[in-house]
Amino acid sequence: MKLHSTIIYLIAVGFFSILGQVVILRELNVAFYGIELIYILSFAFWLLGTAIGAAAGRRSYFPKEITIHFIFLLSAILLIIDIIFIRGIRNLFGGVRGGYLPFTTQMIGLLIVLFPIGLLNGLLFQWSAKRFVVDNETLAKAYAIESAGGVIGALCSALFLDFGISNFSIAILCSLCFIFIVIYYSFKTTSKLIKSISIIAALVFLILLGSSNRIDLIMTSWNHPYLIESIDTPYNRVTITAPEKQICVFEDDVLSYETQTISAEEFVQMSALQATNFDNVLVLGGGFEGIISELLKLPAKKIDYVEINKNLIKAVQKHLPIELSNSLLNKKVNIIYSDPRKFLQQQKLLYNVILVGMPEPMSAQTNRFYTKEFFEQCANSLNEKGILAFKIQSSENIWTEQLTKRNAGIYNALKSSFDSVVVLPGVVNIFIASKSKLTTDTNLLSKRFNERNLETKLVSPQYIDYIYTNDRFREVQKLISNNSNVVNSDLYPVCFSYTISIWLSKFFPNIAFSETPLLTISEAKKSTLLYMLIILLILLFVVVRKSVIIKRFILVFAAGFIGMVLEIILILLYQNKNGILFRNIGLLIMAFMVGLTLGSYLINKLFELKKEKINNWPSSLLFISLSLFIFIIYFLIKSDLMNSLPIISAAILFDGILVSGIFSFISLYKVTNQQIVITQLYTSDLLGGCLGSLVASLLLIPTYGFIFSLIFMIVLSLCCIIYAIL
Repeated sequence: MKLHSTIIYLIAVGFFSILGQVVILRELNVAFYGIELIYILSFAFWLLGTAIGAAAGRRSYFPKEITIHFIFLLSAILLIIDIIFIRGIRNLFGGVRGGYLPFTTQMIGLLIVLFPIGLLNGLLFQWSAKRFVVDNETLAKAYAIESAGGVIGALCSALFLDFGISNFSIAILCSLCFIFIVIYYSFKTTSKLIKSISIIAALVFLILLGSSNRIDLIMTSWNHPYLIESIDTPYNRVTITAPEKQICVFEDDVLSYETQTISAEEFVQMSALQATNFDNVLVLGGGFEGIISELLKLPAKKIDYVEINKNLIKAVQKHLPIELSNSLLNKKVNIIYSDPRKFLQQQKLLYNVILVGMPEPMSAQTNRFYTKEFFEQCANSLNEKGILAFKIQSSENIWTEQLTKRNAGIYNALKSSFDSVVVLPGVVNIFIASKSKLTTDTNLLSKRFNERNLETKLVSPQYIDYIYTNDRFREVQKLISNNSNVVNSDLYPVCFSYTISIWLSKFFPNIAFSETPLLTISEAKKSTLLYMLIILLILLFVVVRKSVIIKRFILVFAAGFIGMVLEIILILLYQNKNGILFRNIGLLIMAFMVGLTLGSYLINKLFELKKEKINNWPSSLLFISLSLFIFIIYFLIKSDLMNSLPIISAAILFDGILVSGIFSFISLYKVTNQQIVITQLYTSDLLGGCLGSLVASLLLIPTYGFIFSLIFMIVLSLCCIIYAIL
């Protein structure tokens, strides 16, 4: 019975680790306005807390079952407290509604949320694994069982989102699983206190679950006092408010639309002046913002509107003003629920106008709509005189170095597929591109405007003349054209790295006026830095090769680091091609956890069958396999094979098998006491994953791109082969 309960504990720890992590990270993503940097830092803080929890305490300490029950209860309660704290974090720290908290305050908030629960998660694995290995079991097997629990957690995170269950409800269900386990096993112990607390907690959480939708709305209203609706979708959280009868739509708490704006008029009508034919028009995202209603003022015959988030349209449409709501129902409008890039790939019809209303490139998720590969798709879907137009938030008067480089990267990506590009300056920059020559003749443009006899609030012949003839128009073209070496692409997302710098400059103003050193050095110098790092690694390996303890730590750390970097690269590759990462992130994490389970199980089985005959060669073979695997991805990275969910999932699964195999082999090879290595190896694995997530997301991919990052991982794994042999 003791072994049976410990297996359940390990499964529960893996389940809670993944599902609870998804829930918390999603809440933080909303609380900090969908800034991907916060998401990355949050993941790293969670891993760091778990690593410290796994390392805490004496090696010889053997936990009692009642202690594990107490940590289970504490974790379950803390998860709900974290959700409530995150929802109210702006008010608690005195933030201004709609504004960013100071950077230091944000970091403190992340630590308060993630460190304690990560610490408890690390303790739970350490203590459950210690109880498990006492019965002649192994750390590798405990790792496999915990990973199997992670598979269940990842699957649930994907299914719950598809079933429309709110994030708060998912958190309660996750906590209830822990509490029910405590209730079941605590009745076999003598602790009346644990029994009483667990029963009371279960009743409270069941009541919360029954009222979760109402409580969810109450917590959302802390930041949105005029709230009328809020839903969690597989892509983001959609919140709708109505202050003074003005409808405002927020996506991940970022204002995406309000009914009194004239931005749609400016975007559509200023862009449309470059077009003379509107027979077939394509709108990619943002149609509910007024783009469709503005297009209907023009002689458009057919409008295809592609929207990636069906739940967004369903939620918003019923609250829109009649004019905007009816525009979506117009017989000329065909709403297609699909990813814009996938739609363009499959579409054979040539359009006269393509208007892109996707969010600006603030993350890897949205950067994919501003790369040369995306613009090439748009060019292939336009006729010879067709136009493409999109808008991006900018600065009206002063462009910092980062803003200039970001806009130049997008401009140069456009120029790779379009012969003529015009940028209309302002608080929002409007980019217009065509394979044919665009005009800047204000007399011709004003004539077209007058002939259309439009009722407008902003756009007029005088406004057209002002935009095309003021100093900003000429200065913008000059600034962008002087940075021809910066090109934003799927495999080298420079735009995303500059966006991170722009965001950081809100808190550290000096960043806005200085280039990031790693973004200005030449390719040759980047290579030199890489080679120097490799030499230092080899020297480090040589110096510490005689210490068995350090050798184990470094190899497991390196495996965790390489595995995490590779996982992030594969996930972002999938995101670049498909754009549905948030919906399928649970499935991709599940694939990795399945790999971890299989790797640990296979190595553990190998030792059971041939324990006396095994030497050190499997560890080198595993690193060789990892090198070859990364090498294969390097050659396939540009092919269509790396687009599909099954292929990416299989690659992530194999990554998990190799990482887990290395961890399990090192935990078993020449180890007589399994309890001794639990703390050291699990901690090194988590620290490697923590550093890997930060380095991949903040340095390797934004600075070096995907291809060079893969080369670095190949060389690093080859260094590990040499170290394993020594």
